[in-house]
Amino acid sequence: MNFRLRTTIILFSLITFSWSQDCCEAAEIAEYNCGGLGCYIPQCTSNNTGGSTNCEWEPMQCWSSTGYCWCVDENGEEIEGTSMPSWQGYPDCEEFNNCETGYIDINGLCFHNGDISVLQKMIDNSYASGIDLGCEDDSWYCGSPNPQMDSPDDSWFWNIIDSTNYFFANGNGIVEPLELGLQEWNDGRLTSLMCGAYIYCQLSGPIPEEINHLTEISQLRLEYNYLSGFIPENICELDTDHLDYLAFDLTGNHLCPPYPECIDTSDFWYQDTSLCSEIGDLNFDAIINVQDIIILISFILDTDSYDYQDLIASDINSDGILDVLDAIILIDIILND
Repeated sequence: MNFRLRTTIILFSLITFSWSQDCCEAAEIAEYNCGGLGCYIPQCTSNNTGGSTNCEWEPMQCWSSTGYCWCVDENGEEIEGTSMPSWQGYPDCEEFNNCETGYIDINGLCFHNGDISVLQKMIDNSYASGIDLGCEDDSWYCGSPNPQMDSPDDSWFWNIIDSTNYFFANGNGIVEPLELGLQEWNDGRLTSLMCGAYIYCQLSGPIPEEINHLTEISQLRLEYNYLSGFIPENICELDTDHLDYLAFDLTGNHLCPPYPECIDTSDFWYQDTSLCSEIGDLNFDAIINVQDIIILISFILDTDSYDYQDLIASDINSDGILDVLDAIILIDIILND
C-alpha cells in the first residue's frame, strides 16, 4: 500500500466521515473499503488528453448498482434535492457548469443531456441484464458492458469531439457514457456510435426506448453484442441509412421479432431468437395461459405499469394499444390451443 493511501485511511478512521475536497483521495478510500462489486466509487475529472485525473469532482455523480445520480458541488458534497433514479431521467446539473441549457459539463466539455442519457441507459440495461459471460474465468472480455472500456491501461477508445481526440477511461470501476465504444460528437451532439463487432462493448438487455433522442446521429453500429428484447419502432426515426450496414447495423444480437419496418431482415440480417418468447407470453415462461391474461388485464387497468417491452409482448392485435380486444384474442388463443 502506498504512503498516500495509508495516511488517508488513518485520517479517515480518526474523523467523522466527510468526502475530501480531493476527489482522488475519496476514490482511493472508497476503493479500499469496497468489499466487492456494486460499491459507489467517486467519479473524478480527467485532463482530456492524457487520461490522467486532475482530482476534481464530476458535477454529476452516479452509483450504477442503485441506478441513482445526483449533483455535487466543487467539494463533492451532494446538492440537496438533485438525487434521482436513472429510469426517471438524470439530474439537471447545468447551473453548476458553463454549458447551455440542455447540455452537461463533463471534463470541461459540453454534451447534450439527451444523448448522454441514452448512452447511460444502454449501460444501465447491460448491468441490469445479469448476463453471464464467463466472468469466473477472468476473461479480458468478461462483463456486460465490457469493464475494459473503463481501464486507462487497456482501453483504446478515443472519442472524436469537434475534430479533436479525447480519452475518457478513468479506471473508477464503472463504465460511463463517454467510455462506451467509439464515439464522435459535433457541437455537443452525438453523431456516431460504434459499439459492435471488433469494438467488444458487450452490451446486453433491451435497446432503450429513448433511442430516438439521438436526433443528430448518422452512424449507429451495435452489431454482435448481446442485446435482447424488442427493437423500439422509433429507431426508424434516426437520421441513419438503415439499408447501409456500415451506417446502421443491429445484426448478430438476441433481438426478437416483430422488427421495425425500416430494418431489412434479408441478406446479412441474423438474430439468435432461441430465447425469444411468443407474443402473448407476458411472463416469459414459454407458456400462454391464464397468468398471462391476469398480467394483461393489470396493464390495461394501469397504463403506467408497463414499458415498451411489455407493450409489444402484450399488444396481441398489433394496433399499438392495450385494450379489451387484446384480452379477447389472448383468451381465444388459450381456449383453442
